[in-house]
Amino acid sequence: MLNGIKILDLSRLLPGPACTSFLRSMGAQVDRVESHKGQLTRVLPPKKDGVGAFYAANNRGKRSLAINFRHPDSAKLLIRLLAGYDVLVEGFKPGTLEAMGLVPAALQERYPKLIIARISGFGQTGPWASRVGHDINYIGLSGILAAQKNDETGYSLPSAQVADISGAMTGAMAICAALVERSRTQIGRVIDISLTESAMLMFGSTITGHLSSQQNPNPGQETLTGGSSFYGTYQCSDQKWISVAPLEPKFQQVLLRVAGSLDRGTLTALFLSKPQAHWVKVLTDACVAPVLHVSDLPEHPQHKARQTIANGFVELPFFHRTEQVPKLGEHSMDILRDGGFSADEINSYCMKKLIVVP
Repeated sequence: MLNGIKILDLSRLLPGPACTSFLRSMGAQVDRVESHKGQLTRVLPPKKDGVGAFYAANNRGKRSLAINFRHPDSAKLLIRLLAGYDVLVEGFKPGTLEAMGLVPAALQERYPKLIIARISGFGQTGPWASRVGHDINYIGLSGILAAQKNDETGYSLPSAQVADISGAMTGAMAICAALVERSRTQIGRVIDISLTESAMLMFGSTITGHLSSQQNPNPGQETLTGGSSFYGTYQCSDQKWISVAPLEPKFQQVLLRVAGSLDRGTLTALFLSKPQAHWVKVLTDACVAPVLHVSDLPEHPQHKARQTIANGFVELPFFHRTEQVPKLGEHSMDILRDGGFSADEINSYCMKKLIVVP
């Protein structure tokens, strides 16, 4: 799908690497530019095959160029290297790219077809642009966190990185759209991706509904957050759990024929009377599914049939599959050779410790 598209990825941590991982899975060539000291996610536990799982999951199939960003020639090298790329992805705090000597306006003047995707917590503009943050801060600013269940210990936290991954998806979608636009205009563009705004998009329908009613969501009491007896989770006789979601009347009728009532007490007693597998089979047509632990995923028949879990990685059938996780700087020389740098220049960079090879 994206064969022939070349992406230079300067991003770190999760959102940017996840964004370029999606693009890599769709066929793009992604070359990582990493600090010569390595990235936190390379060593952050848990680990897979000796590499941080966050890094391994989001950087398979990419190439790694390790560079000393503090070297005075680093910007010059990267600017020259960009001649061979379609997209530049960065995930720094606003202003950092400019401070590095990679001013987007100047880059686009030199390379008019270049697409520059800038992923940051709050966006490139606004009074919060320069603030630092992480996923919990972004979903807190988006309205999502205040709609979660809460008790004396605070609000419950989603088990997935909502803002980071929604930002990665938004970024990948915007880059694909910019590539289509460029095919018509021959001109690139700068894309400003805010992780906070990406999270708000995931919550958009709820935001619109509650702004219209001028009422905030009631944590744990809305139809889709625990306020409905027929949209929630129930424990079974084997201590396993199921998710129950017959929102539409036709699905409720299926459950009614078995339970006799949609009252929460009735449903609680009903599901406690039989094991999980029984209810999943009997209520096939009532929007019922098992609540799986991560350890259950590889053996579930649906995931096995579609090969969704392969060697511990999540795969999608229309994505390119690869398992290679690059070593730090493993492809430094290859990337520079592909960029037109001579052997003497590359050796000079190694001697000056501008780049690092394993």
